[in-house]
Amino acid sequence: MNIFRPARRWPVWALAAALLAPGPSAVAPAVTGGTTTSVALGAAGAQDVPPELAPVRIVVLVDQSGSLTAEDVANEKDAVRLIVQGEPARGSVVSVIGFASSDGPGQAAVDIVCPPTALDTPQNRQFLADCVGQLRRRGPDEGDGTDHVSALSAAREVLETPDAAGQRKIVYLLSDGKLDVSRSSAYGGGTAEDRNTAARQQVPGLLDELEAARISVWPLGFGQADLKQLEGFATGALQDHCGAKTPPPTATVITGSADLMRAMGAASRDARCTSVGDPVTGELPDGGSLDLPVDIPAIASAGSIVVYKRDPRVVVSYHDPHGVAVPVNGSVGVSRFELTGQSAETESMRVVNPEPGKWTVRLSSPPGVPTNNVSAVAIFQGAVRAVISVNPPSPVPGTAVEVTMQVRGTRGPLTDPAQLQGLTLTAELSGEGFRALPPVELADNARDGQYQGSLTVPADATGRLDFLGSVTGIGVSGDRRPLYTRVSNATAALRASLSLNGTDSEVVVGESLSGRANITNSTGQARTLRLEVVDPSAGTVVSAEPAVVQVPAAGNAVLDFSLRFDPATALGSNQARLRMVEESQGTVVGELLFAREVAPVPTWFERLWWLWTLLVVALAAGGVVALRLRWRGRVERDVRGVRVELRRHGQVIDALQAQHKRDEFRFAVRHGTGVEANLTTGSGGERYEVRRGRGGVTLHGPSGAPVGLAPGGVLDLGEGVELVVRDRPASQAASRSRRRVGPPSNSGPGRRPIPEDPYANT
Repeated sequence: MNIFRPARRWPVWALAAALLAPGPSAVAPAVTGGTTTSVALGAAGAQDVPPELAPVRIVVLVDQSGSLTAEDVANEKDAVRLIVQGEPARGSVVSVIGFASSDGPGQAAVDIVCPPTALDTPQNRQFLADCVGQLRRRGPDEGDGTDHVSALSAAREVLETPDAAGQRKIVYLLSDGKLDVSRSSAYGGGTAEDRNTAARQQVPGLLDELEAARISVWPLGFGQADLKQLEGFATGALQDHCGAKTPPPTATVITGSADLMRAMGAASRDARCTSVGDPVTGELPDGGSLDLPVDIPAIASAGSIVVYKRDPRVVVSYHDPHGVAVPVNGSVGVSRFELTGQSAETESMRVVNPEPGKWTVRLSSPPGVPTNNVSAVAIFQGAVRAVISVNPPSPVPGTAVEVTMQVRGTRGPLTDPAQLQGLTLTAELSGEGFRALPPVELADNARDGQYQGSLTVPADATGRLDFLGSVTGIGVSGDRRPLYTRVSNATAALRASLSLNGTDSEVVVGESLSGRANITNSTGQARTLRLEVVDPSAGTVVSAEPAVVQVPAAGNAVLDFSLRFDPATALGSNQARLRMVEESQGTVVGELLFAREVAPVPTWFERLWWLWTLLVVALAAGGVVALRLRWRGRVERDVRGVRVELRRHGQVIDALQAQHKRDEFRFAVRHGTGVEANLTTGSGGERYEVRRGRGGVTLHGPSGAPVGLAPGGVLDLGEGVELVVRDRPASQAASRSRRRVGPPSNSGPGRRPIPEDPYANT
């Protein structure tokens, strides 16, 4: 925890109040006369229900014709497993249909390999994982042509059921695109080419029927694929896609097993709007193990980690971002896990409410299993909900309306720009008296999760206005949310503009945010207005204080209010809608979408951050002073700059200068018969010591007692020998080297020359 940057900056007066108050304080409202209400607390069902992934209907058509090789069909089976096991929505229904041609009695062009199966239980997912294994390449005696017409007709019949109304309908067409019904009597009795021509002529009408039924076709090419034919299937059916910035149906050609996961990931992103990570591959040795890292995005609500282990005997374990192995089936916290395909070459770990981050897939191969190239990929999707608001709530025809939208996920409001990256938010307007306006893209310029834009209400609008907010993009299950209102035939007689004070997006739980309402009342009558908090996100418990205010009969009024975040409010991102309603008619006269990060109540340690800061600063300053004093003391005691001289009858015969950064300088005077007296720092002789203090330097004799000798003074050692101590500041002598000075060069052999005395004037 950083004590110098608390969760909230407290002014001095607030600190004083907080230290004396028993609990969090609330901002007192400036307007009285009403009681406090909390729609979030009191109304049943007021709390937002987390969004769920929108289920889809999927039919996978798999070409089993003889124009494909056995390896091509094996790659098709791997692709089907990725589609089936990677489907994120629990309520989706998946069918797998193999097709070739009907060339004789007892043959069928289509083969229902996996009938429509809801992905709502682990058993159903396991059933789909198992039945995919029945796909095979047909032989000549089974009808090994390619009848796309029969295949697409079968897909339409499966998808056109009453219970599929309102759901996206997707057909994955796995084929080489080469239509061949040359031996099928269903297309006439002419030549082989006549039959193929008759089948091709039926394709455009069939694609029109698919478009009318709102069914999109996403071709995946295998083998020697005819890209032009496959593209025709994609562009002829419904041009449904994930949003304005994502591509419509197109054909993807898979060149081989190495390209399979990449190509299938791209197809799944475009067709199913899922977030597909980069496939991770590696060599799993015989009897060894291998770790494959996969990333799960923060926006993910549900999805799967699909593992191509190549051999059913390989054991796989899944480890969360903390390195903890998750259960095969069960729950940990809010996350749920379901493993399917354990006994097949491909298995899938489905995770609901996963913890985002880097997961580890650990594969272990028992002895005797050949070395294989294995891979893993994460396929996830986030459930989102749009929340839309318009200002003014009842606009005048011909005027501009500001549209604001927020996005909520299963874990709460989404405000992090990284989570919202790639999403497209748009607003549309339709109503009475005018033609619907084209969508307008909204922008999050402040990067706070509030998307805004402007729409102009047509001048010929006469009554109902229907605003529609949409969230689309790769990685999310899109949402379309309506907001209904009506035009005001004249300038609104009663309107309000709501705002919250301050730009900080954070509030402490249990505290209040102050706000202001600018109200214009030209009705000629006093009005009673009610403040309401509606559409709260999950865990948001906010009340408006005061709940009811009185507005005078005419003129403008500025009223203060506060929003209190109840102690029960969930920490983190919180969103809601604040609106002001005219009491008698229930008309909304002003509203505001708001979002705030709710932080926990600061601890006493955090509340007194200013005191700790002052203490740290004081300690730091004290430390600096102490270091400076210590440094200054060491400088004052530094004996560098001290020089001692030995003289005989006034003539310098030897000298020593202190060189080391110490607080004492020790030396000795040596006497001897026939030996010239000299100075030494070694052993022998009479020991002396020079010490420096605040009063200057002192000389201590052989007994250790100080000798009353000031710098420049002379100590008589007898027989004409004298000791002189000289001194200059250490800073002036720090760079000087130690000098030993002997008698003049003409004094005899072995004598050291005495240089010019640098202390002559000291």
